[in-house]
Amino acid sequence: MDRLRRTVLVWPPQNQSMSKLELTKLLDLAAANRTSSARPKTRPLKEGEVFKDAMVLKRTHSDMGQHVLLPGDPRREWDYLLSNTEVPGCHWFAQSYVETLAILGEWRVFIVGSQIVYVVHTVRNPTKKTWSWDVVTTYYSIRELRYVTRTSARKYPNF
Repeated sequence: MDRLRRTVLVWPPQNQSMSKLELTKLLDLAAANRTSSARPKTRPLKEGEVFKDAMVLKRTHSDMGQHVLLPGDPRREWDYLLSNTEVPGCHWFAQSYVETLAILGEWRVFIVGSQIVYVVHTVRNPTKKTWSWDVVTTYYSIRELRYVTRTSARKYPNF
């Protein structure tokens, strides 16, 4: 990684990697100040506090949604959360539930040297209750995305 950093800009720097909560704060600022777009509310959990059913519980230092508890998940109890803090420095946090994330998934964009190197589509399998991902090789146009959201709004009224 040190050799790579000598020739390619890596952000955040490896020795300054930020947690999901720090990254979330930066994304919230960008959404509020640059794109005027909505973002789910995110906050750290304090041990023992009661959390709302409408919140998704997530853990930092997770991999492929292994520590994502959607509303209705029976593991949403402090015994489970505390027994899943084996990674030093990990924290549980609550985030507003966004139904479209569970239905349509999310895209994560990886940028190296100011260039998009690949995009990953993470999607939930509701039957297996697992998350999987694929590298994105084709993209919808804005017109196609508007069609998808209009169609989805009819199929999923809370969309």
